[in-house]
Amino acid sequence: MVFIAEQTVPVPKKDLISWIFDEIPYDQDKPIYIDAANPKRSLSANEARIIVRKLVAGLRKWGVRPGQKDVVCLHAFNDIMYPLLFLGIIGAGGIFAGTNPSNTSYEIAHHLRTSATKFIITEPEMLERVLEATKDCKIATSNILILDVLDQAVPEKCSSWNTLLEHGEQDWVRFNDLETAKTTEAAHLFSSGTTGLPKAAIISHHNLVAQHALMWGDEERDYPIKRLLVMPMFHVGALPVALCTSLKAGHVGVVMRRFDLANFLSNIERFQITDLAMVPPMVIATVMAPFTKDYNLKSVKSAMIGAAPLDKGPQMKFQELIGAEAPCTQVYGMTEATCIVTRIKWPEKDITGSVGRTIPNLDMKIVDDNGADITDYNVTGEICVRGPTVIPGYLHNPVGNQAFNPEGFYHTGDVGYCDPKSKLWYIVDRKKELIKVRAWQVAPPELEAVLLSHPHIVDAAVIGVEFVRDEGQLPRAYVVRRSGPGGDSLNEEKVKKFMEEKLAKYKELAGGVKFVNVIPKSASGKILKRLLRDEAKREMSAKL
Repeated sequence: MVFIAEQTVPVPKKDLISWIFDEIPYDQDKPIYIDAANPKRSLSANEARIIVRKLVAGLRKWGVRPGQKDVVCLHAFNDIMYPLLFLGIIGAGGIFAGTNPSNTSYEIAHHLRTSATKFIITEPEMLERVLEATKDCKIATSNILILDVLDQAVPEKCSSWNTLLEHGEQDWVRFNDLETAKTTEAAHLFSSGTTGLPKAAIISHHNLVAQHALMWGDEERDYPIKRLLVMPMFHVGALPVALCTSLKAGHVGVVMRRFDLANFLSNIERFQITDLAMVPPMVIATVMAPFTKDYNLKSVKSAMIGAAPLDKGPQMKFQELIGAEAPCTQVYGMTEATCIVTRIKWPEKDITGSVGRTIPNLDMKIVDDNGADITDYNVTGEICVRGPTVIPGYLHNPVGNQAFNPEGFYHTGDVGYCDPKSKLWYIVDRKKELIKVRAWQVAPPELEAVLLSHPHIVDAAVIGVEFVRDEGQLPRAYVVRRSGPGGDSLNEEKVKKFMEEKLAKYKELAGGVKFVNVIPKSASGKILKRLLRDEAKREMSAKL
């Protein structure tokens, strides 16, 4: 049974930049982006439009060509200029790719290759890792610019991104056609999908416009929205609302470079923030910190939590901090749907653990393990989603693209059900093997590939283990050592150090390393991770 969208709203067919800047319904001189660390740094819609037009001219001078699918990777922390670079890249006819600034050179190289990046803009302190990553990616040093927005020194033989602003103004690529909007790529965002290494998800102009139209097009608030933009802007959980909705709707965004709990709480009070988008670790850190009581969070009128499930205990505690009238609800989304799929619409509240109802224009269905449709409510199965926010697929990845079926449904790998009375959706499990570490996606195959590159490891498997309820999973490796002197001396510390040199900190083997004689596999050679998870659960139970 297909759960057909109960509400539909029109989705404009314009290019993303025209859609944002045409017919702005608010004061174009009011600050929209404000630097939390230095509030004197701010940008209005009028200032943003001029800078975007300058960036369009500068990027084209740099070599970004319309129609050539030139990808520009922005490898940086949050800043008020980040949204303008995003829009400038797309407006010049290029494709935006954002990467995690904490990535190692090994991870950066994978992302550069996967996204087909040709140009890079990065910060000085990240340049060394970027240069190491570009060695095998055929990206010339002249195709790297330095984002020195904090007045950092520009390294020798490098140029500042400010050179892009020295070539006058040019108009962005414009169109007003549905087919063009659907087929013109705006961004390559990274997702692990249901399996495998991180993939470049192709996000179209239409996907981004639709995400705003379906989430905010019919949203009515009785107060002006002011958000604290602290989620990383390269991530799909922040990108649509931070880089598109703020300028489109006039929602003020106070930008934090990165998350720090004390500054997060202080900024909520200082700037009288009304709306928060959070991940579970932020919620748990807030409710557990003894100094939270020193801050007044009562200005918050809406808090949405996503990226991973959250038990209702911490959710209710956070609700108490922001006030009884402010909804604190969970949402469900993914890169492949350009962010949010289900939500509780303001001002409704929910503390049942639900992730809400589908946003307009999205169809959902549930299938069993054989792919057959489940035709009833309250029956769990794999959730599939279809609609204008669902991406056309992954870049150059036919295996990953098998998750998109001919009917237009994306098979999410998440297991859930729909309640017949409330029409609320509940996520109960993950069919996919992704590990959620503090809301970050960790793909076991990526870690396994690194483990298997070690000269003294002959086989390996990675699963997620949970030591403390509500604190998420941690990656654990099961390793088969190579016989001989090198393998015999291989210990947990050496394996962890090897991994730390190649992967970001959140991918570290914090769940431990277990040495085994053999990795359990099926007759076809598939790793039987269910057996490893069962063994880990028994181990955890024995420790209680």
